[in-house]
Amino acid sequence: MYNAYFGLTRRPFVSAPQVDQYFPATAIEAARQTLARCIERAEGAAVVMGPTGTGKTLLCQVLAAQFRNSLKVALLFSGRLSTRRNLFQAILYELGRAYRGMDEGELRLALVDHLTTSEECAQGMLLLVDEAHSLPLRLFEEIRMLTNLAHRGQPHVRLVIAGSCVLEERLAHPRLDSFSQRLVARCYLESLNRTETQDYIHAQLRSAAPAGYPAAETIFPSDVCRSVYRATDGVPRLINQVCDHALLLAYAAGRRQLEVAQVEEAWADLQQLPAPCNEEPQDEGRGVIEFGGLDDSPAEDDVAADAKVSLPPLRISPDSEEFDKPAGEPAEQLECIEQMLGHVEADFQPTGSIGPELELVFDDPFEEEFEKEEVVTDHCPPQAKLPAALGGDTEKPPRQNNLDQPPTADPVETVVAGREADRETLPLHRHEPAEEPDDEDLVIVEDDYDDAPVAACSIVAVRRQDYGRLFTKLRRG
Repeated sequence: MYNAYFGLTRRPFVSAPQVDQYFPATAIEAARQTLARCIERAEGAAVVMGPTGTGKTLLCQVLAAQFRNSLKVALLFSGRLSTRRNLFQAILYELGRAYRGMDEGELRLALVDHLTTSEECAQGMLLLVDEAHSLPLRLFEEIRMLTNLAHRGQPHVRLVIAGSCVLEERLAHPRLDSFSQRLVARCYLESLNRTETQDYIHAQLRSAAPAGYPAAETIFPSDVCRSVYRATDGVPRLINQVCDHALLLAYAAGRRQLEVAQVEEAWADLQQLPAPCNEEPQDEGRGVIEFGGLDDSPAEDDVAADAKVSLPPLRISPDSEEFDKPAGEPAEQLECIEQMLGHVEADFQPTGSIGPELELVFDDPFEEEFEKEEVVTDHCPPQAKLPAALGGDTEKPPRQNNLDQPPTADPVETVVAGREADRETLPLHRHEPAEEPDDEDLVIVEDDYDDAPVAACSIVAVRRQDYGRLFTKLRRG
């Protein structure tokens, strides 16, 4: 859109990385040289890490273009890899081999056979894996197994992986100890400094301009480049976005030379944030905390509230023992400071405080009054006396179940406590011992008859509780 207006042959700042726009900054050029050495000498696997937008993908593309004539190159983006079958299919696709209609085992064998016997891979293969921080751990193991393929001391696969800083933590996983031991180089990318940012902007403009084009400094002066650096913090991806948008705004305004205001407007449009402050930091006043109004144009309600407390701003500098004090007694000064702090406290709170997603509310069971408690009485009739025919025991009373209370001589007061404390005195039933059994009505049960005569037969009193056991024993034979 603005190319012809500024006399350019193409867009100088594009979002997608391009090899012909590679800028050899200090960090990325040192990483490229280290990785190229590891690949040429087949030293082992290498890894490159860095924050988002610092040029990891561009570096992988530069390495692929550098070694494409001497090695077979497979450049993978792990965002589409989730299984071993996907991994082998992606490598075979990059090598130009068949990859459809085969299962995992067939794909693995086809890849190994191509790497070890094909004349196309006589020098080996360069495997570049971008976004490696999103790879599953099992795929790291498969890649490690590929690096084990070697012939006469030369590996068939030379590996370079790239990812964000999270990749450092993944490589520290215990399951990847064997993989980490094979890493011979670790390279780290970083943002550009102020000088590199200005050189990067001018280099991109020169690469997009025809021969004999006026100096790029006429479009992006030094103060504009410093403004771009402060807005983007030297991240190459953000530099491309801000500079491209600033050129578009300058074209719409009819200007052939950019200004700081246009860079600020471009940053505000892209990030939906206030424009960054472009004032140079001053040495004096560092470490000064000023308590006072934060807004240049306060609302009417705020002005009315501030009018109640007429107090000059209080400046506290840790580097100096002298500081301005509000007039008045110490107690009044302290009270005024507390009022101002309470007034601006809301401005220091984070916008949109996040509350709990789920709030548990428990009803208090003691808020409602209890109904009147019911007195539980023993409705069981007194234990009847066993007749002698049923085997009444004269020596000890019949057994009590778990619900019965031990017999007492006197009535026991049973208190049922509640909110209204209703009480009743209930007598508990007594259990009298059974009368002595009469031998005339005694039933004698004998089992285990034998042909031999019984020498002696003992007579045992049978209680009612023993009938159940007897019948069970008889059923079991």
